[in-house]
Amino acid sequence: MTAVLFDEVVSAAAAPRPTVAPAPRRAPLQPVAGGDPMVDAASRLLSIPLRHLYAALWRVGVIEVTA
Repeated sequence: MTAVLFDEVVSAAAAPRPTVAPAPRRAPLQPVAGGDPMVDAASRLLSIPLRHLYAALWRVGVIEVTA
């Protein structure tokens, strides 16, 4: 059995790290002037579970998204 000692040191310049711009902030949606407060509250309350249901159906394959 032969042992070999590698004594070469190779140093490479570090690659520059990419910078990521922060995501733009969106202003919160304001209700339409003269809208019904009960409808606004119900739509805000129901929008979250509906988004979760849509995402689950998409993952399972029931919904197909095409461009």
